[in-house]
Amino acid sequence: MTKLILIRHCQAEGNLQRFFQGKIDSDITPKGRAQTAAAAEILSAEPIDIFYTSSLLRARKSTEGINVYHEVPVKIDDRLAEIDAGKWEGKFLTDIEKEFPEAYDKWKNDPANFAAPGGETMAQVYDRVSAALRDIIAENDGKTVCIVSHGCAIVNMMCYLHGWPLSAIGKIPLGTNMSINVVRAENGKPAQIIMENYTDHLDLIK
Repeated sequence: MTKLILIRHCQAEGNLQRFFQGKIDSDITPKGRAQTAAAAEILSAEPIDIFYTSSLLRARKSTEGINVYHEVPVKIDDRLAEIDAGKWEGKFLTDIEKEFPEAYDKWKNDPANFAAPGGETMAQVYDRVSAALRDIIAENDGKTVCIVSHGCAIVNMMCYLHGWPLSAIGKIPLGTNMSINVVRAENGKPAQIIMENYTDHLDLIK
């Protein structure tokens, strides 16, 4: 059994400015640093053995901030990266809705069948993060693993860990920046969802 702590990265420039980041390597904000410090504090007593993260700066800096209390190894795995949003990347959400109405409607109302124009399909994201989770679980039996990833990627991970097919992904809410999920998992057996989108540690951050 592996204990997984899945965390969405802290606030980055794209979150603040409301543009679609995807693979854009935007930096974290001052609020993001405060969110990271809050998450680090609440997880300081957790016996984390290893971190996994994507190579994107906002995920790596979030990982570094949490790891100050643990100083354990960090592995980069780009299967944990955010969806490649193709032509959407760098565009403000309000403009995306106007320029790509059909795709935007899928994103909001039928995410299982979403395909980013010039980028990935949701099915591709689900498949790659699921494969990453299976490998991480197999490699870390009996350990506590902290995975720092991205909004869409974590929605797909949680759908998989619930034991649901991609068609059920609309049931999974998008967690806020630095929200925490805790799951006990073993390949081939139903996972135990212990905590989902926990955010109490962020209550005092403006």
